[in-house]
Amino acid sequence: MNAAVITLDDGWQKLKTQGVLKIQEILEDLTENVYRIRITTDEYSQLYTTVYSMCTQKPPHNWSEQLYNNYCTSVKEYLSARVLPRIKAKSNEAMLRELARRWENHKLMVRFLSHVFKYLDRFYVKRFSLPELSDVGSAAFHEIVFNAVKRDVRAVLLSLVLREREGELVDRKLVKDVVAIFVDMGGARNSLEVYTSDFEDHLLSATREFYRVQASAWTEQDSFPDYMAKAEDRVAQEAARVTHYLHPSTEGKLLQVCEDELLAIPETKLLEKENSGCEALLRDHKSDDLARMYRLFSRVATGLQPIGAIVRKHITEVGMALVRKQEGAAGGAAAAAQPGAGAGDGDAPTDEPTDAAKAAAASTADMNPYVQELLDMHDRYHELVKECFGQNAIFQKAMKEAFETFVNKDIHKVTTADMLSNFCDNLLKKSGERLDEQQLDDKLEKVVRLFSYLTDKDIFAEFYKKQLAKRLLLQRSASDDAERSMIAKLKLKCGAQFTSKLEGMVTDMNLSSEHQTAFVEWMNAKDVKLETDLTVQVLTTGFWPTYKSDELNLPSEMVACVSAFKEYYDSRTSHRRLRWVHNLGSAQVVGTFQPGGKKKQHDLIVSTYQACILLLFNSQERYTCDEVQQALKLPVDDLKRYLLSLCLGKYPILLKTPPTKDVDPSHTFAPNLEFTDRARRVKVPMLTAKVTQEEKETTRQTVDEDRKHAIEAAIVRIMKTRKSLDHQKLVLEASQQLMRHFKPDPKQIKKRIEDLIAREYLERDASRSSVYKYLA
Repeated sequence: MNAAVITLDDGWQKLKTQGVLKIQEILEDLTENVYRIRITTDEYSQLYTTVYSMCTQKPPHNWSEQLYNNYCTSVKEYLSARVLPRIKAKSNEAMLRELARRWENHKLMVRFLSHVFKYLDRFYVKRFSLPELSDVGSAAFHEIVFNAVKRDVRAVLLSLVLREREGELVDRKLVKDVVAIFVDMGGARNSLEVYTSDFEDHLLSATREFYRVQASAWTEQDSFPDYMAKAEDRVAQEAARVTHYLHPSTEGKLLQVCEDELLAIPETKLLEKENSGCEALLRDHKSDDLARMYRLFSRVATGLQPIGAIVRKHITEVGMALVRKQEGAAGGAAAAAQPGAGAGDGDAPTDEPTDAAKAAAASTADMNPYVQELLDMHDRYHELVKECFGQNAIFQKAMKEAFETFVNKDIHKVTTADMLSNFCDNLLKKSGERLDEQQLDDKLEKVVRLFSYLTDKDIFAEFYKKQLAKRLLLQRSASDDAERSMIAKLKLKCGAQFTSKLEGMVTDMNLSSEHQTAFVEWMNAKDVKLETDLTVQVLTTGFWPTYKSDELNLPSEMVACVSAFKEYYDSRTSHRRLRWVHNLGSAQVVGTFQPGGKKKQHDLIVSTYQACILLLFNSQERYTCDEVQQALKLPVDDLKRYLLSLCLGKYPILLKTPPTKDVDPSHTFAPNLEFTDRARRVKVPMLTAKVTQEEKETTRQTVDEDRKHAIEAAIVRIMKTRKSLDHQKLVLEASQQLMRHFKPDPKQIKKRIEDLIAREYLERDASRSSVYKYLA
């Protein structure tokens, strides 16, 4: 039995009265918070069945098209007749609340009707590629309601945002709900075009104007720290504002506007503020304000570069002030040099303070406090970069460039390389600063950081090598572990080639201990008996500083020792030759004295030269200076210094006639039989372990010679690879290779190129004189 055909008028009348109008009345009740009308499940089922039947009847009674059109018309009529007038009738926040309620109700209505007319979506809409019913409902609201009120709504929203920025409390949930409508108007494609063009762009424009005014007022009224505190608070507020009621996509744009107006545009004026700008914060060590400055201006693309420039300038000025202070102190020390100052620790007295003597006085002045000030300064700014500037590369570079500027300034011709080496020497020798193992390692680490700023690292290496040699040979090194630790730190900073000789020196000392043990075993095996105990340190010539040979006539007691060791050494190797260097040796001599007529012995710790002088008095009671010189063949100047070291000072082992502080060939010397001391063991001052002025000059000559070889080696390496290269490029590449150890002079590089051409390692190109070719 066929079902009765439903006409369009009958079917739509039922759907309209029992479905469309009824849901609209329910929504009106919801608006008034009254629930007088309900749609039961049976009623909903009947409505759905009616739509199904009307859409599945055979033509001409298939009413799908008509139902789709009637649905669209009824939604639009409701919006035009009942929704829009209600919204327009209100203003300000009341209008926003009405809009938010009506949008929520509209979504409920569309959801209900879309379910009732579901069959249309499933077949008719798909078949003819029409908008789905829910999309039709949203589009109708956009077209009829939203477009009509969006300007007024936006104005109210922006006024609420402004009021909140000015400190008032606003209904954030209301703002959030209405802002969400702008987002929802993007439709099924979730497009933010409506939100962006109809709200966000206007919000950003209003924000820019608001903060432009704020920035101008704060800049005039507030100090830089106060300004930053306000700006940071405002940026945080804007970020929170996005979280509370704006779309997440707005955050980056909104904060960018804030950063532009509050930070980027007024940055220069803020940083240069008198008495409170960046320079003042650095000067007064305002770490909290500096950290806030970094946090804020790191948000700006180019915000840190100007700060980096100020930091570099500040550190440079502080460092140069330290240099000028030390120059004044060193200059005062040089000017205070007086005639006949005496011969402390083996140094000979002078007659008049010549220019050279003044320079020497300045150079030998205690520079350790200055180096310590540099280390303290570096600690301070290293901590600043770490804690306040987050180890940012811009500030690391600024600090590096600043320190390189003043660390490489000489103090009255004394280089920082020399001073750093002396500072290390003071730390590492027994008589130096008393530190525990960890403190010493930390201080050495700080020294190496400062060392990294030196442009002439090779000068430091030469001074350090000479001082290390004296510490090792004179047994003045406080700790072998500390020596190795320092060498390891330098190796890490500059590479194995830089420390190869230093490592070789330490290794030689260990091998010398093995030689000593083997020498004792050899003597026992050969039944060799020596009247004197002998310890020999065998050094590899290439590792150690070059020491002057002497023609010292050793006393018979020492000759037997030297001969025995030579015989032992020759038995172990045939291709190595011993060259004896006595000037850094030491000896223990037993001296017998008669103070007050009573016999008393002392163990005298002296240098080898001093020991040789003292041993002469075993065979003769009195010698002239000339006789001592003829007996030992010591250079006259050295002899005078060693004789005075035994006559003057705390331990007058010898008596001089006449008792003056100068030495003539005819002056006589004799044992001081009245000498006495409370200690049995007496350490007589020997040659100073510090590098002398003469050694410094020799060191610089050695460095200059080594640089020539280093430059030539770099040029040959480059040309061997490139085969042909322009002059400027060759100079640039050679400089880059050599910068790790020293800063080469382009003129010196050019000179070495000319020398290599003369020696036929290179040649000029026939057609271009500025181009060099490598000759294999």
